[in-house]
Amino acid sequence: MELDHIFIFTHHAEQVASTLQSFGLSEGTANVHPGQGTACRRFFFQNAYIELAWVINIDEIKKPVIERTKLWERSQYSLTYFCPFGLCFRTNQQPEQAINLIFEDGWRYHSIYLPEGQFANIASNEDFPAEPMLFEMPFFGLAPKDYPLEKKQSLTHATGFHQLTKVSLALPPPINDFSVAFRKVLQEGAIQVSVGETYSATLEFDDGKQGELKDFNPLIPLRITW
Repeated sequence: MELDHIFIFTHHAEQVASTLQSFGLSEGTANVHPGQGTACRRFFFQNAYIELAWVINIDEIKKPVIERTKLWERSQYSLTYFCPFGLCFRTNQQPEQAINLIFEDGWRYHSIYLPEGQFANIASNEDFPAEPMLFEMPFFGLAPKDYPLEKKQSLTHATGFHQLTKVSLALPPPINDFSVAFRKVLQEGAIQVSVGETYSATLEFDDGKQGELKDFNPLIPLRITW
């Protein structure tokens, strides 16, 4: 189980992106999700990327096919108290074999922005609002450093960051139970979880060898250590 990217909803994407750039991160290409009602700006590293997400079409994001994702509720987390984070995982699939899915209880999300026949497999944890959205892209198993030429992104940052080595999420109480899917993620050691006063994501780069920390709260619930 490899983390492909983490998304964080924000109402201030331009300000956040500018702040991250001033901090020393190089921005990659932005993206729009047709039919889903969201857009994003992205920052790529050798093994994963950060995605800043926001709503651009309320009608689209509230359509029945999208509603189950709880993306609208996550985008309004300060009012709904849904977790504003999403975690996407990747797996290497062998063409001659049956698809091997991480989230066996998940549901297949087909979108017009995905190639024909491909889908995102979304974990069935929508009844656990304090948990991040969990999903996988079964047909795309490459880390950013291995992207084909037409998808290459800037991986050079003024901060010198290379690898995302740890993801820690603080989730507000009460946390009485976790979904089957989230328990699997925790058991695999893909992320760490603690109880906090509010939602917050801490991303560690290059094993945190320098012992430094930058807190981007309250602009966005994000801390970076390196």
